[in-house]
Amino acid sequence: MIEVPREILWDYNKAPEDMVWRLQRIADFFPLYGKDPETIALLYEHRHQLKLDEATLALIETYHALLEAERS
Repeated sequence: MIEVPREILWDYNKAPEDMVWRLQRIADFFPLYGKDPETIALLYEHRHQLKLDEATLALIETYHALLEAERS
């Protein structure tokens, strides 16, 4: 399960177990949080399930493309 940084859990003692909830919270603060490869891959994979503004979606897609380019 992906970890949600404590700094963005001000309204919870512990993050819910729901993966989409966790990703949404991280996406709300992206790219301040969530720039590690695993989180970027999950954000990209679930991007259509998340409520993202166009700029955040573009950032996630760009970060994902850069990671893919580094791998090849």
